[in-house]
Amino acid sequence: HKAKRTVSMQSDLSKVESASTNLRQMLQTVIEYVDNVMAGKIVPDVAVGRSLLDLVSSIPKIDPEEFENMLNANMKDLLMVMYLANLTRTQLLLNEKINSIPA
Repeated sequence: HKAKRTVSMQSDLSKVESASTNLRQMLQTVIEYVDNVMAGKIVPDVAVGRSLLDLVSSIPKIDPEEFENMLNANMKDLLMVMYLANLTRTQLLLNEKINSIPA
């Protein structure tokens, strides 16, 4: 009798969703800070301003359409990997079921 193996994988899509949510929250914090500085509600911090300038300067200039195409291609790759992982998981489960059938 062979030991039963289990395979568990956290969905890559859930990781992408989590990272996107975190990025959106951080961007919202930056936008609120800049809006408050521009409205004169808070005193600007020179170090934060320089960090924001460095951040904005480090972002490559990409055409929005090109960025969307790149993002869609990466998403298609991710979905294909998820499909193949699920297919492999199903294959392993079927193999275990077949091997557990008494001869």
